Amino acid sequence: MLSLLIHNARPILAVFGIIGAFFAPPWVPLLIMLILAVRYPAWEALLIGLLVDLLWLPATAFAALPIFTLAGLALVWGCEPLRREFLVGKRV
Repeated sequence: MLSLLIHNARPILAVFGIIGAFFAPPWVPLLIMLILAVRYPAWEALLIGLLVDLLWLPATAFAALPIFTLAGLALVWGCEPLRREFLVGKRV
């Protein structure tokens, strides 16, 4: 049973992130984006960030900075060296 959960963690986290974008406070999808970005090269983090921005961004022109999408980009690209170091191992 634990093996099934480990192998399906990525789609389960992505679904929780999408559901969290609709029903949870903004820190929940951000936490899921962080977990996805640290563990996987996750384009799902970008999708969740875009969804949160589209749902919760105010309609004014001055506040139209897509914070969660930019955070998703920073997480996915910024965590790449960390992922490579801890999950693949040191390269000699």
